[in-house]
Amino acid sequence: MIDEEILFSLNGAKIKSSNFKSRNYFIFIFFVIVLLATTYFFYLQFFEKEKLLKLEENIKTTVYFSFPPRGNIYDRNGKLLASSEQVFDVYLDLEKVPTEFNFQEILSSGRFFYRGHQLIVRNLPKEVALNLLANKPDFMEIIPSFKRKYLAHQEVGNLFGYVGFPGSTSKYHPEEFVGQAGLELSYQDYLGGRLGEIVYQKTKNGLKKTKEIAVQPGKNLFLTIEADFQKRVYELMADYFHKNGYQSGTFIALKPNTGEIISLISYPSYDPQWFLENPQKVTQVLNDKNYPLFNRAISGLYAPGSTVKLIVAAGALEEKIVNPETKIYAGGEIKIPNPYFPGRYSVFKDNKVHGWTDIYKAIADSVNVYFYVVGGGYPYPSEEIPIKEGLGIDRLLKYWRLYNLGQKSGIDLVGEKEGFLPSPETKARNLFDKVWRLGDTYNVAIGQGDLLVTPLQIALWTAAMATNKIYQPFLVQKITDENGKIIFARQPKILKENLIKEENLKIIQKAMRLTATQGTAKAYLNDLPVAGKSGTPEIYGKKKLNAIFTGYLPYDKPEIVMTLLIEDVPLGSIATLPLYREIVKAYLELNYGRDSF
Repeated sequence: MIDEEILFSLNGAKIKSSNFKSRNYFIFIFFVIVLLATTYFFYLQFFEKEKLLKLEENIKTTVYFSFPPRGNIYDRNGKLLASSEQVFDVYLDLEKVPTEFNFQEILSSGRFFYRGHQLIVRNLPKEVALNLLANKPDFMEIIPSFKRKYLAHQEVGNLFGYVGFPGSTSKYHPEEFVGQAGLELSYQDYLGGRLGEIVYQKTKNGLKKTKEIAVQPGKNLFLTIEADFQKRVYELMADYFHKNGYQSGTFIALKPNTGEIISLISYPSYDPQWFLENPQKVTQVLNDKNYPLFNRAISGLYAPGSTVKLIVAAGALEEKIVNPETKIYAGGEIKIPNPYFPGRYSVFKDNKVHGWTDIYKAIADSVNVYFYVVGGGYPYPSEEIPIKEGLGIDRLLKYWRLYNLGQKSGIDLVGEKEGFLPSPETKARNLFDKVWRLGDTYNVAIGQGDLLVTPLQIALWTAAMATNKIYQPFLVQKITDENGKIIFARQPKILKENLIKEENLKIIQKAMRLTATQGTAKAYLNDLPVAGKSGTPEIYGKKKLNAIFTGYLPYDKPEIVMTLLIEDVPLGSIATLPLYREIVKAYLELNYGRDSF
């Protein structure tokens, strides 16, 4: 019987079987370790060499970044609205800082964070930095830097946006202030400039500068905005809202012949400087139930109310559903018999009995019954309502799209929404009521129902009624480098033109002028050179109203479009008119030295 006690002879030596197996096991383990170590060595040499060299270099070097001044922002007249002021950044080597060092003055004066063994404090005021320089310890470096400085304040909050540190996934340096909203974000790559870099080599004699890359200042923006008008309108809005208890709204002014935005305000707003200097104010902004950070002008979605009747009128004239002589008797409501329940009616209301109404009166007095009929038709034509076939939802969609509803305009500002165009297809996706009915067409024909637009879109179709063209709106006229060389100059871009026949356009323009002289706006705008249209869309299940007035002036030679929207008002479109009047007068005073033509 052979067992582990049997002896073997190997080269004259006698070894037990168990010892032989054990030695072979350890030899195998040794060779595996050597193989893994050799493989890892070659992996590091061929695949990780650059990374390791860089790590070694970082251990031997200290890097300080210098941040450039952001590009200036000017208004259309060259007025400076945002610049950069001289500040300092402090780098502290925490491995060398003595325990008794007092951090309080530094940390309370700037924005601080950590990078490795460094404590970095950004945007230190000049006076604090000068005090530190007087007795600068070896563990501290003080680097010249810049901080954004806004010379315009709450009037430009949602227009300019603000700057802050980038997110963790950003392409920008984590210690760099970059645009977070508005033009600061849209034009970050121009405004931001290029970082500078200073590299020090660690030697036995201390630090030795081995590399320095100079900062490159940001590019300058020249806007289409008229700063004095922008500020004046914001002040008028703030005062009017405060006196009347209104909380939110928006205003847009643009040139109908170029697309230049003269003023863009979302109320309430904020001072961009707060995000650099006043954390308490920022907290208030973030907690404000009226959402000051929300740009209502381009991102707010609203039922357009009666302002959309301008487009419905254009379609009805183009499709020859009506002409200037066509009259409908507006008796305060229109009744449609219920096909399933004899004797019952679906009733669509107007604000009052308007009597016999042509297209001029329909627009000027905003007659709902007229637009119910031309929008959706009337199944039981009569002498009082002679139109059986209206535009219908398909042709309404055609003209909405013609005037760029449901589409982004391409304005050079982040956050623009495209709106929503209801249709039988969109309603078919509803969970419950999936059928498109005549009443749905009636509702959208007067700007109610599920039709949603932005205030900017309202301003653009108002401009189209003035010029028969739609221009792409824009805020930046040109961009220059630090030497004043123009590197970008924008040319007006026509999105659409010749939208309707000129004779039909003139009919609508005449009706819009009558709105100011004889219609819904006559009490406030009769003596001003305005043509326009009011709107009072119902919200919150018809419990509350928004108020809109949109128009252009002068009515005979349009040079500016103004659109005003006030949210959640008790009186409808009349709520906008006193303020609209003051805004028009302010524009005339600033541009012509008088408050009327």
